[in-house]
Amino acid sequence: MPIHFRHVIASIALLGLTACGDTSPKWEPQDMMGGPAEQTNLDANYARMVDFKAMATDDGGKPYYAGPNATVIGAGQQALAMCQNAGGANCRVSRLGLTSIEGLDQQGVSDIIKSYNDTLTAEAAQAANAGNIEAANWLAYHYATLGENLDEAERLIRLAVKVQPENPSIQDTYGLVLYKKGDYAGAEEALIKANKAAPIAEHLAHFADNALAMGKRDMARVAYQRALDANPDPVLSQRIQKQLLAIDMGGAGG
Repeated sequence: MPIHFRHVIASIALLGLTACGDTSPKWEPQDMMGGPAEQTNLDANYARMVDFKAMATDDGGKPYYAGPNATVIGAGQQALAMCQNAGGANCRVSRLGLTSIEGLDQQGVSDIIKSYNDTLTAEAAQAANAGNIEAANWLAYHYATLGENLDEAERLIRLAVKVQPENPSIQDTYGLVLYKKGDYAGAEEALIKANKAAPIAEHLAHFADNALAMGKRDMARVAYQRALDANPDPVLSQRIQKQLLAIDMGGAGG
């Protein structure tokens, strides 16, 4: 029986993986492989596997490809959301990276996810330690989304801020790290800078999360709505809509 995405979600929740922003494609091992532009002898199906990092399918077998601008695990979440948003029946993730997960049990899926996570983090850490600011930003963001190694995340992102203080992506990561550490005032300052320079959906949603944590519900609602209007990816769109619904129902959101 195919693995349903609830199993993938359980594994993802366990391992804390999320999509990590614009720098993430640089840290995928499979991106070392040439795409169709370099290898014209690739058949169409294999070319699609290289170009897109995940695939979901519905009961009718219709494929939904995602991931050129996401990590493998983030692409899995995106592909599933695309299937669900299209009204597909029994949507499930069928491929992660170059690996089909059809028929694998939950432990098999967990092992694949851990392999991608370990490789991604190790490569980013090596580059960050060598002084690559983009890698430092990515790794700090990665730790922040996991809610792990937050002191190290803050150390990395402070180095990045020193080098590129006007970079909105770096300010967004800085704000996210401070938010996760409970420094909401500091996070607000950084997230305002990020959104003044680049009010994209992800930055707006982070600002809204922090505003909600500060008890600024009206401000959070406006920011979530602006994020929803800023063409978020399917996964972020679903999360924003849940937050808006929670605010409207008087809940705190999560």
